[in-house]
Amino acid sequence: MTIKKVMNKCLILFFVCSTLFVKAQVKTDSVKNATVVHDTVKPVSMQNDTNIRVIANSSVTNTIQKVQQYEQLSHGTFQGFRIQVHFGSDRTGAASAKTDFSLKYPSYTVYLTYQQPYFKVCVGDFRTKLEAVSALNKIKKDYPGAFVMRDKINPPPLH
Repeated sequence: MTIKKVMNKCLILFFVCSTLFVKAQVKTDSVKNATVVHDTVKPVSMQNDTNIRVIANSSVTNTIQKVQQYEQLSHGTFQGFRIQVHFGSDRTGAASAKTDFSLKYPSYTVYLTYQQPYFKVCVGDFRTKLEAVSALNKIKKDYPGAFVMRDKINPPPLH
C-alpha cells in the first residue's frame, strides 16, 4: 500500500469523524434538498439533481492543504530507522551484499545507496527504533556487523 493510499484513507477517516462533530441545525421538512455550508443547512432548489455537494468547513480545507504541502516537501518520506548491513567502497561488493540479503530475507526491502566515496546497503522501513531492534536481532546471526541507523524511510503499510 503506497503513502498516497494511506493518506487517502486517513483523510476519509478524518472527514467521517469531523462530520460526527458538526452541529448543524436541521428542520425535518427542509432536509429533502439541502446543501451543507459552514455548519449550517440551507434549502436548495434542484430539479431532478441527484448529485451530493459538500462544501467543507475552512478548517478542513486548511488541514487538507497542510497535508498536501507536507507530502510535497517530504517527497513521501519521513524520519524512521533502517538496518545497515554493508558499508564499503566497492560497488560490486555492495551489489552482491544486497542480492545475498534479498535471498536470505525476502520480506525486507533492501536499499543500495551511494554516499561518496562509499556504498551502503540498508534494509527495512521501520517507524520506531523498537521495530528496528527487533528485526536486527533476527538479522544479527547472518550479519554480525549490522546496526540500526536513523534514516529517511518510505512509510510501511499500516496494519
